Amino acid sequence: MAAIGLETGKAIYNILSGDSTLTTLIGGATNIQPSAIYTSSPKKGVYYDVLAVDNEYTKTTDKPGLTKVTLQIESFMAKYSDAVEVAVRIQHLLDKVAEGTYNTIKIQSCVLDSQTTDFDGENKFYYIESTYRLRIIN
Repeated sequence: MAAIGLETGKAIYNILSGDSTLTTLIGGATNIQPSAIYTSSPKKGVYYDVLAVDNEYTKTTDKPGLTKVTLQIESFMAKYSDAVEVAVRIQHLLDKVAEGTYNTIKIQSCVLDSQTTDFDGENKFYYIESTYRLRIIN
């Protein structure tokens, strides 16, 4: 079975929640959630979402040998400097993460693709949106 959606999220949650520096910055691992959890009012924390999945049938005909995933991570914090600190910590954890198995998901590589910064005036949060490209071995 290809690693898509929540399956990829399991690996990301495993990597991020396992870092005590990050969880301290955001007030605990419970503040790392899929972005589907909020609709219009996010709270302080880190949210992840799978934006695209590209299965490559490299070695078999019944399942893809490789899945390319585009992942978005959003960091919401009340202070700009805290939003930057959280985004930098996430980049440290994910950008070029070591190849390995994270909560049953086999990541071959993960690379930062882009970042943007904005302010959510309604909710009074600064946020940094980072996009990563992952290669998942199935």
